Amino acid sequence: MKHVVLVALLVLVTTGSKPAFVIDRDPGGCMVERVVVEADERSYQCNSLSPDGRRIAIGWDRGEEARGTYILDLETGERTALPVFNNGTTFSPDGTMLLNAVYVESGKTDIIEMNIETREVQVIAQDDQWDWLPCYSPDGSMIVFNSYRTGNSDIYLYDRASKQLRRLTSTDMYEAHAQFSPDGKRIVFHRQVGESDFNIYLMDLDSNEETQLTASPREESYPSWAPDGRHILFSSDKGNETGKPNIVVMTDTGEVVRQLTNHPAKDAYAFASPDGRYVYFNSYREPQGVYRIKIDGEFSCEQEEGE
Repeated sequence: MKHVVLVALLVLVTTGSKPAFVIDRDPGGCMVERVVVEADERSYQCNSLSPDGRRIAIGWDRGEEARGTYILDLETGERTALPVFNNGTTFSPDGTMLLNAVYVESGKTDIIEMNIETREVQVIAQDDQWDWLPCYSPDGSMIVFNSYRTGNSDIYLYDRASKQLRRLTSTDMYEAHAQFSPDGKRIVFHRQVGESDFNIYLMDLDSNEETQLTASPREESYPSWAPDGRHILFSSDKGNETGKPNIVVMTDTGEVVRQLTNHPAKDAYAFASPDGRYVYFNSYREPQGVYRIKIDGEFSCEQEEGE
């Protein structure tokens, strides 16, 4: 059964006003900027920055299945609506393509890709079960995502040239949020090993060998790579209420370097900008939306003067 209607032409609708990022102080001390905060609307991103770091793709929903996606120019505030998409969107490494897990009529998601210049849309992954959280390899030749097509959430690798799928995980546990390392040789992902217990793993793509990075009986989840290929951003609810994690940085050997947020609400889906100057994340703090923290090369954040 076909779930996605392919279109030959997509009209992009553009609006704009210069952005004014409100600056807040996280209880942990870091100064955080509100990138997108909308009244009566949930705004979010997922590895959504363009390769030059200037644009970010924002997914939104207002409930009752009212969803959409637009691209925000972080310098001008210009918004470009993407009518074909309705979820978090990822740019290809060369900036020519967009990748999205699109909600379809059945309520689940299929993964589609759009050429930004030609507006051509093609299906990458489509199944009777959910396909979710797609991510490009650094050279753009591969896409990794998780899928429920076998009954459990497993991670798959899609070869864009051959259009072949390779199943990377096959446990009966929930595995998701896989992200390629900057050299394309490894992925990092989380695995649910208990009701509220998530751990983070590395996988070597040549050997499929796994390395477990975290092991506390709490949630460690939503990992992503820093541009240096030696550090990983993730969410941890250690020291906080269950299911309400903060943003933390660790090395690719599992050594915690620094905690960036310390808020009682959930902070997750942290991603570094390509130049390593910012960490973007989704937060359920009030007001809910997309935030960012300015960092230096040691992952120290900007704080109020005197701190």
